[in-house]
Amino acid sequence: MEALTRVPLSEQAARALLDDVAAGRWEVGEQLPGEVALAAELSVGRSTIREAIRRLAARGVLTTKQGVGVFLAAAKPAEPWDDLAQIAEITDVIQVRIAIEARAAALAALAHDSDDAAAITRALEDRHTVTGSDPETLAAVDMRLHRRIVAASHNSLLTALFDSIEPRLVAAMTDMLSLMPLDSKDDDDHGAVVDAILARDADAAESRTRTHLLGLAEGITSAGD
Repeated sequence: MEALTRVPLSEQAARALLDDVAAGRWEVGEQLPGEVALAAELSVGRSTIREAIRRLAARGVLTTKQGVGVFLAAAKPAEPWDDLAQIAEITDVIQVRIAIEARAAALAALAHDSDDAAAITRALEDRHTVTGSDPETLAAVDMRLHRRIVAASHNSLLTALFDSIEPRLVAAMTDMLSLMPLDSKDDDDHGAVVDAILARDADAAESRTRTHLLGLAEGITSAGD
């Protein structure tokens, strides 16, 4: 595989791995080399390889077995890999996020304790710090904030559901940021959601979360027009 030099590197790494899959480097069910080996081949960092694996896992090409490694699940992505397909997938993911996160924000407003409040505040500060960073970094930090909010709902099923699809959420967020950079309003939206939660205003927390996510869906759809 050729060394990668342009950004977003995770997208190029994913495509490079997909090229190797198409060339028959691995059979379905076979374990891929570790992150360190793949990172060395492509001259990128482990975090880039990790994000590339998330992207391919979200499309059904790879599967990760905790504590074991990454395995080839299919020789082709479940869906076409182009901008229009990406936008459709991102929009679908945002709709799922609305279903989970809007209600979780309302519950978090009612159920959060002092530890939750501190964790959410720190996560919001971390997110503000990385605004304008590369898509992979911002997506990961952004999702940590949303994870903190979901956890603060103290609804174990909502949290388990969020955790089960978090790799796909991060991959979709990274793709969205690659296609549509965010402006300062996004920081304001997150701050408004957190303010409502900390004020224990469940209705505002839910509506602000829904409005924010619907805005993302509208923005990415417009970016594809």
